[in-house]
Amino acid sequence: MEPSAAAAAATTMNGRHNDHDDDKQQNGDNNIDDDEDKDEVVEHSNGTNNNDEKLHDGMEEIPLNGSDQVEDDDMKNKKKDDDHDHGEPQRFPWWQGGGIKPQNGTDLGVWDQSLEDRANCISLWWMSYLNPLLSLGSRKVLDAKDVGVPSQQDRAERAYQGAKKAWEEQLIKARLHNAKVREEWEKQQQEQKQQQRKQPEQPRLEVNGGDDAISTDSSKPPDGPPEKKLKEPSMSASLVYSFGGWRIALAILFQVISALLSFVPVIILNDLVGYFEWYSVTGGEGRYDYLAPPWVEVIGLGVVPFVVSVLQTRHNAIMAHCGVFVRTAVSTLLYRKALNVSAAGRAKTSTGQVVNMMSNDTMQLQRFLQFAGFTVVAPLQIIVALVLIYRQVGNATWVGVAYMVFLAPINIKVFGIVASMRRKVLKYSDMRVKMMNEILTGIRIIKFYAWERPFGKEVSSVRGKEMDALTKLAYTVAVGFSIILLSTPIVQPVIVFVTYVNIQDQPLTAATAFTTVALFNLMRFPFAFMPMGLLQYIQSKISLKRLERYLALPELNPYVQDTPPPDTPEDSPYAKSGSISIIDGSFGWVDPEGPEIKPVQDEEKKKKKRLSRAERKANRRKSEVTLTTNGDEKSSQLSQSIHSVSSAATEDSGKTPTITLQNITCQIAPGSLVAVVGSVGSGKSSLLSAILGEMESIHDSKVYVPRNSEEEKEMHGFASYCTQSPWVVNDTLRGNILFGREYNEERYNKILYCCALLDDIAVLPAGDMTEIGERGINLSGGQKARVGLARAMYSADTRMLLLDDPLSAVDSHVGEHLFSQAIAGDISKGKTRVLVTHHVHVLARCDKVIVMDHGKIKHQGTYQELVDGGVDFAGAVDVSRIQRSDGAAAEDTDAIDGEEAKNVSEKKEDLVAQKKAGETLVKEEEREEGDVAGTAYIRYARAGGWCIAILTCVIQGLGRSSEIMSSFWLARWSEEMQAAAAEGEPFTKSETSFYVGIYGLFGFLAICGLGFRGIFLAMHRLRASQKLHDGLTEAVLRAPVAFFDVTPIGRILNRFAADMDKVDLELTQTISQGMNTIFQVLGALGGILVATKGTFIVALIPLGYLYYLVQRWFRKTSTELQRVTSVANSPIFADFSQTLSGTSTIRAYGVQKGFFDKCKSSFDTMNASYILVQLSSYWLALRLDVMGGVVGMFIGAVALSTLDIGLIPAGWLGLALSYSIEVTSYLKFGVQMIARMEADMSSVERILFYTDNIEPEAPDEIPEKDPPKGTWPTKGEIDLSNASMRYRDGPLVLKHLSLTVNAGEKIGVCGRTGSGKSSLMIALFRISEIEKDGTIVIDGVNTREIGTAALRLNISIIPQDPVMFSNTVRYNLDPFATATDEELWEVLKKVQMAEAIATLPKGLDEEVAEGGENFSQGQRQLLCIARSLLRKPKILVMDEATASIDNETDATIQRMIRENFQDATVLTIAHRLNTIMDSDRILVLDDGHIAELDTPESLLAKEDGHFKAMVEKSRAAQSNILDED
Repeated sequence: MEPSAAAAAATTMNGRHNDHDDDKQQNGDNNIDDDEDKDEVVEHSNGTNNNDEKLHDGMEEIPLNGSDQVEDDDMKNKKKDDDHDHGEPQRFPWWQGGGIKPQNGTDLGVWDQSLEDRANCISLWWMSYLNPLLSLGSRKVLDAKDVGVPSQQDRAERAYQGAKKAWEEQLIKARLHNAKVREEWEKQQQEQKQQQRKQPEQPRLEVNGGDDAISTDSSKPPDGPPEKKLKEPSMSASLVYSFGGWRIALAILFQVISALLSFVPVIILNDLVGYFEWYSVTGGEGRYDYLAPPWVEVIGLGVVPFVVSVLQTRHNAIMAHCGVFVRTAVSTLLYRKALNVSAAGRAKTSTGQVVNMMSNDTMQLQRFLQFAGFTVVAPLQIIVALVLIYRQVGNATWVGVAYMVFLAPINIKVFGIVASMRRKVLKYSDMRVKMMNEILTGIRIIKFYAWERPFGKEVSSVRGKEMDALTKLAYTVAVGFSIILLSTPIVQPVIVFVTYVNIQDQPLTAATAFTTVALFNLMRFPFAFMPMGLLQYIQSKISLKRLERYLALPELNPYVQDTPPPDTPEDSPYAKSGSISIIDGSFGWVDPEGPEIKPVQDEEKKKKKRLSRAERKANRRKSEVTLTTNGDEKSSQLSQSIHSVSSAATEDSGKTPTITLQNITCQIAPGSLVAVVGSVGSGKSSLLSAILGEMESIHDSKVYVPRNSEEEKEMHGFASYCTQSPWVVNDTLRGNILFGREYNEERYNKILYCCALLDDIAVLPAGDMTEIGERGINLSGGQKARVGLARAMYSADTRMLLLDDPLSAVDSHVGEHLFSQAIAGDISKGKTRVLVTHHVHVLARCDKVIVMDHGKIKHQGTYQELVDGGVDFAGAVDVSRIQRSDGAAAEDTDAIDGEEAKNVSEKKEDLVAQKKAGETLVKEEEREEGDVAGTAYIRYARAGGWCIAILTCVIQGLGRSSEIMSSFWLARWSEEMQAAAAEGEPFTKSETSFYVGIYGLFGFLAICGLGFRGIFLAMHRLRASQKLHDGLTEAVLRAPVAFFDVTPIGRILNRFAADMDKVDLELTQTISQGMNTIFQVLGALGGILVATKGTFIVALIPLGYLYYLVQRWFRKTSTELQRVTSVANSPIFADFSQTLSGTSTIRAYGVQKGFFDKCKSSFDTMNASYILVQLSSYWLALRLDVMGGVVGMFIGAVALSTLDIGLIPAGWLGLALSYSIEVTSYLKFGVQMIARMEADMSSVERILFYTDNIEPEAPDEIPEKDPPKGTWPTKGEIDLSNASMRYRDGPLVLKHLSLTVNAGEKIGVCGRTGSGKSSLMIALFRISEIEKDGTIVIDGVNTREIGTAALRLNISIIPQDPVMFSNTVRYNLDPFATATDEELWEVLKKVQMAEAIATLPKGLDEEVAEGGENFSQGQRQLLCIARSLLRKPKILVMDEATASIDNETDATIQRMIRENFQDATVLTIAHRLNTIMDSDRILVLDDGHIAELDTPESLLAKEDGHFKAMVEKSRAAQSNILDED
């Protein structure tokens, strides 16, 4: 098909999207600068060229393509159209001011400006600006559309720019300070050296000699100045400065004033009770020296709490904005850092750790800021309270002070243990999240191998360690906080009153007693908040240290120069744009001589365990077993050298990082096509990374890529990069190709043709607007490779194309089309192309060939020069055979296109039906509505144990009852004591002891209640956490692959990271505080009711009803806003974890700014709802404080108005007023805690949603049906009868297949991309179940009737994508630990990996880096083959398994498979036809049907046969190649 015809076809295919496209005029950015301060934005549209649209409201939402974002004005108009379609508007009643009731966020105007930004001063302080939203929330279920835009101060761009500037200043200060320290240190070292020269030299011992000499000179000076003297940049200083220190100071000032004013009601209490005591004695005769008239004081009891609350609310609002600012600033800095961190820096961290930092550590800082004000003011409140207590009880106060001093070292010890345990919890949490990330990434291979159980055990093992640390933390908090700290306000009155009655002559009056009790009750809050605040401070300090370390990691060293190499003549081709020159350059992933990089998480120092002689001997034997082959001299020498390396590494674990590329010298002319070949692990991919600037430059090596014009120097799309493992993002197919660049229809259609994507788009449900899942899960390997290639080829301005083996994942004829049309075709003429490949037949058509070997360039030159020089191209011994079978003619597409067109027309109705589903593959995140379901609370209580939950409540109730009884006893004691003194008969010692004993007993019972409550809560918390996590892990691991196709990894990870963190650490605190508050309020109200002799019921009923209405109004809105926030949170993590895996691609295309702006946009969405959750709770607290004040005022008014009849005695008035002051504090705190508990319970709800609603795949074990282990399959015969299969709800991909594969038969499976080759294997393994009317029978057993584990453990697959896990090499090969070392080494030798593994310091026990990054793609594939060999299956499936392997190794592997699987049934899906030419039979699939099935000879003899056509085209391609030669 000609390009023009292709364009017409694409236009026709895309025609059905035109209306859709016209409505989606988008903004984009292809001018992405590393310096985010630049405001230049180049817009694009998806489907139309429109460069006139401007970003709205200064919010830069740069999409990666046109389908993500819609311009703000369009969004608003659309919302108005959607939202106003609701009939007649409702109106407020006249007594509420009339006017139309808002029905949605658009009516409220929140999309133009936030409610807070529009509020005036009075509205801000009284928080009435939230009334319209709360009113709306009471009438409808709020959603994201009702939230609108965030306040200006919460915008992500503002937070990022401010924090970035401040952090850079900190970095400069630290650098200057450290340079000065080093300079001084170097001077000292010079002086010491001069002194040492006069002394005789110390002897030196050298091991291994030469450059690797190990000096044992004990007097060797340290590498640098002491750590203590060096300064690290301070993140906290940066954040305080950028947010505004004056704002934080103002918030603290408000808190200080409110804290001091909170003592006024206590002073009023003292004065009023004193007045009542005076009145009861004198009958009102004479004059009482009061502070203010009693009725003024009663009014004061109502007014002062209101003023206190207004100030506290302002403080809370400022600190909430500060928390949002800090979290957003740190998260955006983390995101930017992740895009720019160097390879050496990346080696010091992991994806799990970085995701954890973004979820948990930033949240930790935000939580601390909420408590910071209370924590700072707490000591002041305690001191003021003690001063006032001293005025009441004199020297008896010092006993209370002594008790506090006594507790100080205990508290320090407790906090030390808490900090240590918290660090451990973080460490294991990081490991767990990292492991889950890897499991989710490699879930397919885990399913294929039935490895759910061993991986579940691994997760359980890490979780077990995390739970050990959590257990110690929980019990330390239970004992340390509940028994020691929270009991202090109960213990202190007891010991103070005991001392008072023993040392003072004056009797204990009600005024003295209840003022003291009220003051001790006031101290409860600072005592409760101080430990919580200090705990948050400790955790925040740890989090800040991790964040500082990560942000201080080195960024990419810009060693790629945009000038020609020095001394290059101007007329030289290597001085022109697009040329590449490396002169004697060495590059590594870590610079061995670079500065030491601190790990993000400090590891605990462990004593190095010295190996015993027996262990060293065993190690030696293992190394020798690897490579001794038939007395081969070369092998034995190699074995000896490996043994010496291994033992040296065993003795010293700190090995020097290897230099990956050494002494590279090559020059590539502009516009040339250069092939890079070499065996597995020879450094081919690393060479491309070095050219891109992704590696560490060793000895200041440079890569010269001249950019001669200013336009080229500023251009970000200068280079394009196609990775070996294609990086596909969750976006439409078109969006993945455009990658944020302007849409050019003509260019786009040409690219689709050249990259052979037209047929694929024709069969995709929604064409090129089909949504592609995360990691490209709904595309085959070949499709992903071609999408990656299309992205690289798309920009006409690109000067340099770096292509890392794009041909290996596609069929041979498609590979030839890609090479001739795209890589070597007219569309890429003039561009410099560097192609890594294993396809030897294309080398003759390249301008230059580079042969890599062990990180060095072994040969380079034209193909003919190298052949003449006797170069063996990676073992292409039988070149003619490989070329004959591997090549394919470009005309191949004509024949196939004709057939495909027929198929497309037949399926047109199917396509229309599937289009809508195709556009939205990834499901929207689920969201509950209304209050948190009661079942969530019940399930949480049940998870921790009903018995413990009920016991906790009972004990809490008994403890609180004891406290109230002690107050009444105190009232009686003071009354009796005062009466006795008035009668001139003071208490005797025995009477005093009696009252003190009973009072002390009540206090002791209250403390016991606190202590047991804390311990039971810890027990409940740990059991519930474990059970919820186990249920979640089980549900996710048992989920079918279809679930992972439509659910982004970030969303699932969010459950394991943020939601589990809340359940583990926060939920118990909020439940504890919430329970405490409820019992305190109920107890206080009960106490007031009794003390006022029932008169309080008059105020309690209306106040209770009003309280119920207000909190219900609030809770409904708050819970929905919290859910909106939770849903808004997930895209941040989904995008972040996706971005972390594709940073090299993002940098290569220069689209950092597009991704970064999308991140900021996500934060804006989340911040808008999150801050409303916080502010609405402060709105409530303010109104509840008014109600609390009314309670105090009512008690005072009733007592004062009934003074003459003595309704309420002085002692009971003191008791009632002290409780009313307590109620004021606890009411607002209670609703906040209940709201926070609901917010945290939404995490339980989200976890339970997965546990309950993920439909598991078929059972892994069916004991009554599963064949006994080792008895099946015996022969390996496979019988498919009428087998059809579909993915999820899509169309059939396999259609009524019926065939029999005989025992031990070798079947080759071929067919074009999308024909159903991989789907056949997926059906065989029951990854997707076949339709009910079909069967797959293996050796007489219907596979549908047995457990999935029984099936998958007895057959094996070598998959298309090699997946490795962060564990040992041994574990990656044999997670069940069933094989011996000899067996492991044997299979490694068979796949030619024994040498590579033996040279590793720990051999089989060497840790595999995350994603297997310390092995090349080819090595990972070989290890996956070894994994299957080890299982010795009767049925083996090879899914394009040798695609990433050079021809020599491929030939060896094929020979090895034939030898080792002589008796096994082998199904091979192949791209290289030569790998299946010797099969017993060949199965050709076409559109899910069996097109042909016969021996290769019969198929080749068949006229007009599919297989014969492929082979003939291959021969035609071969003749073309020979002609070119």
